[in-house]
Amino acid sequence: MCAVFAHAAPAPVTWCGTTSATDQPDVVGGSQVHVIYATPRDSADRFPQLASAIAADIAAIGTWWRGQDKTRAPRFDLAAVACTGAGSLDISDVKLPHEAAYYNRTTTPRLALVRTDLVAAGFADIAKKYLVYYDQSQPAAGGNCGAAYVDAHNGGANGYAGVFMAPNLRGCEAPGSYLEVVAAHELVNAFGALATGAPGPPHACPDDPLHPCDNAHDVLNPAPPASLASARLDVGHDDYYDHRGTWWDVRDSAWLWHLDVPQYAVEVAVGDGGESVADATEPGLSCAKGETCTWAWEAGSVLTLTPTPQHGYRFLHWIGCPDEQAESCTFTVDRNATVAAVFAPPLALKGFHLSFARNPLTLTATLHLSVGDQADLVGCRFAKQPVVAATLNGAVATCTWSVPTRFRGHRIRGVVELDAKGETLLTKPFHVRIPQ
Repeated sequence: MCAVFAHAAPAPVTWCGTTSATDQPDVVGGSQVHVIYATPRDSADRFPQLASAIAADIAAIGTWWRGQDKTRAPRFDLAAVACTGAGSLDISDVKLPHEAAYYNRTTTPRLALVRTDLVAAGFADIAKKYLVYYDQSQPAAGGNCGAAYVDAHNGGANGYAGVFMAPNLRGCEAPGSYLEVVAAHELVNAFGALATGAPGPPHACPDDPLHPCDNAHDVLNPAPPASLASARLDVGHDDYYDHRGTWWDVRDSAWLWHLDVPQYAVEVAVGDGGESVADATEPGLSCAKGETCTWAWEAGSVLTLTPTPQHGYRFLHWIGCPDEQAESCTFTVDRNATVAAVFAPPLALKGFHLSFARNPLTLTATLHLSVGDQADLVGCRFAKQPVVAATLNGAVATCTWSVPTRFRGHRIRGVVELDAKGETLLTKPFHVRIPQ
């Protein structure tokens, strides 16, 4: 998929992100497209020169898509940086482990080889599609400027699309007008276009059923238009987008923003002693210890936040969750919200005292704790004797037993156990001699 076309000037975008070889913490909720710039081991890394041009491609795709359908746009992965829009795009700069000759092999598709190495590097989030700008300094075998795995419902290893840059791929040497079209073309494929059985799209090419052959202006045409300005998203709306058929419609993709519903900010705070708070369905959406993160979510999204404590700490409760005592915080986004996870420090024994009272003879164990009201008193055992009273009042726990006369003068064992949500936090065994 390559041709020579006149290049239109791209929309000016200045990328202000931080160069990183990894996927940075997300600021957007929902399934999203993460952009990667990847170079073979023996090729020049042009990321500093191309990052803004890649961001301009993404901005152009978003603008074009909204022009085709004012209620939808691809949801791209952004980073928490100073600028907004496509300038805040989270782009990973990855040096691949093999030389260009390895990715030029004709027996295996280039995207398959690149994908294998990127998945091994950790780019396998099932909630993300990956758009890879592959850039090699050496001439490329073949003439295609892009490729994609066509999968409507899965991200991770099944969610890769790629645009290929090489000095001999005319029109595909660098981001710009034609690569905007290539990237849009491959994303539409990656969102599952025309991947359907019978009955299916009426205009699928007879020898290439993953592309429509009814109109040269269709962005998914086997030879796509020269620019996004002249491209159309499913000409006639009868093959893959906003159609009336029973087969898959890309307009329903989870990787698209619904611009016709409100978006809300969900602020998540990780309290002292917390390692992270993450969304259970999106591994990349995680807030680290000591941070307060703000994520943008569409109205109607369902979040399930899970807390992870630091070593020795434990999760205590939520603030701002519908069920503040639940282990996980699940709620539907219908407004701006703030949720905080509260963690408890390790429970330690600061003091222990045994005392007796007479008439009748009782034994009381008193425990002075390092923190208060963060445990349930669940165990007071003393020679199989019934507990007269067991209390936890702030940072003081007490257990009182009635002592039978036959124990007088004997040394007897006992134990006090503190528990919380089924987890034993502290156990204090003791030996005591019963007075005569």
